[in-house]
Formats: sequence, structure tokens, C-alpha cells
Amino acid sequence: MSGWSDASTDFGQKIDLTVRIREILRNYPEGLSILKELLQNADDAGARTVRFVVAESRGGGGGGGDDALSAATRGPSLLAYNDAVFTETDFKSIQQIGNSLKKAGTGNKTGRFGVGVNSVYHLTEVPMFTSQGKVVLFDPQASFVPNINPANPGKMIDISSPSGSALIASLPSVFSPFKCFGCTLSSTFKGTMFRFALRTVEQAATSKLSRQSHTLEATRALMKDLEEEASTMLLFLKNVEAIETYDWPSSSSSPVLRHSTKISTSSALREKRRFVLTASLRRDPQPNDYA
Repeated sequence: MSGWSDASTDFGQKIDLTVRIREILRNYPEGLSILKELLQNADDAGARTVRFVVAESRGGGGGGGDDALSAATRGPSLLAYNDAVFTETDFKSIQQIGNSLKKAGTGNKTGRFGVGVNSVYHLTEVPMFTSQGKVVLFDPQASFVPNINPANPGKMIDISSPSGSALIASLPSVFSPFKCFGCTLSSTFKGTMFRFALRTVEQAATSKLSRQSHTLEATRALMKDLEEEASTMLLFLKNVEAIETYDWPSSSSSPVLRHSTKISTSSALREKRRFVLTASLRRDPQPNDYA
């Protein structure tokens, strides 16, 4: 009698990742809601300080490269920094789409990334971040990152390895914008930095994710909106105590502060703040779910 291996072929249901992301973008509006998602994720991680940077194009003092990744990311970008670090669960959680790990266990750092974090695809074709000695790039279209596997379209680089360090050094237009707020990409970074290279008009014309492009001017206007609402946002966060915005001109070696909103608090007040906010949200405290 014929067995399964002889009598059948693979015919499983599949999902097109770009289609799923487009669905998410339809449900998560552009604008300030993207920054609110990033703020909430930082708050869930226990971050005290969150910074957003509008960075002009930076080449890192060397050739930008003619590869698809350099070409796609050498333009201006939005950076999002916070002073918390990724856990192993966080690295797993951010890989999930529509299958949040946020309810697996207890505590506010368990699987803190849900569907909403994918709203960053409103801004960029290739979101990337660094934390805990790793650099991660996502390329759901499998169009920009070299040697990408369309079935698993992302790459993680270990900066402690010689090959990882050499790769980062070879692509200054891709990675040099990370180098601020203590991030050197040569040692373990005790924080988290996201980089979203803004989608250009040319990229938007052929993108499978979004046909919306973004400019420096529009991103600075978004920062203005954030600055006006930052004090209200802090009232509903358990841990974040400072929200700052920066400009990073191409002529400057480091970001330039444009606005800062802070609350002053003691250790005792921090505990009361977390308790009051948690009690007001849920009787049985659980991590927030973005799904």
C-alpha cells in the first residue's frame, strides 16, 4: 500500500506576509498612533526615557554602497530610542504577526510586542533595531536585505562576532545613524534603538506594503504633534518619565535636542504611579495587548 510520502505532495495554506501587513496598516492609522505604539512598548519594558530623532541622510564618512539595502536606507530616517533592553522573549515576540506572545506568563516585560508594532511599516520598507549586542533587520518583501529567505524575511547580526562587525562597518549608510545616545555598534548597547528609513516616492510607487511616502518636513510636523501631547501621554504611562525629540542635521555629529517633557518623581512615587495605573486598567494586572 502506498504511503503518504509516495501518494501525496505538500499543499498547505499559506499567508503572504505583505498582504497581512497591509491589513494591519488599514487598521492602525498613520501619524501619532505609531509613536504611541513605540512609547507603550518602551513603557512595558520599564524604560524611563524615550527619544525620537528626525535624522537627515548620513553616509558615515564612507561610501554608501550600491547594494539594494544601502540604496533603500541611505536617506533620512526616524530614530526611536529608549533606555530599556530586549529580553530573549522580546526578540521572539517581535517576530510574531497576529500571534502575540504578550499573554504568555506574567509581568510587564513578557512578550511586549503585539500586532500594533507593525504600524511602523507606514513609515519604512525595512525597519531595523539594535539592542543587547544584536542588530535586526526586517524585509517582508524580500527585496532589500542580501541573502534573505522569503519564508523567513529578516536577519539578525551579532556585533560581537568578527563577521558581524565587518558587515556593519561595510555598510555605513545603513548603520551609522544608530551611533548616538551611547550606541557604538562595537559593544553591547544597554538600550534599544529603532531606525525607520523614510519611504521615498520612488519606493512607494512599487511597494507591496504602502504607497505612502514620507518627507523630513512631514516627520518634523509629526514631532511637533508629539511635543504638544507629550505631557498628557506621560499621565498614562507607568514607567516612562521623559519624552524627548531631536533633530539630527547631516552637518552635526550628534542629535540636537528640540523639546523635552519630563516628570520629576522619587522611588516611592514611581511605585505609586505604577500601582494606580495598573489598578485603574485591570483588576488582575496583565501585559497590555496590542492585538
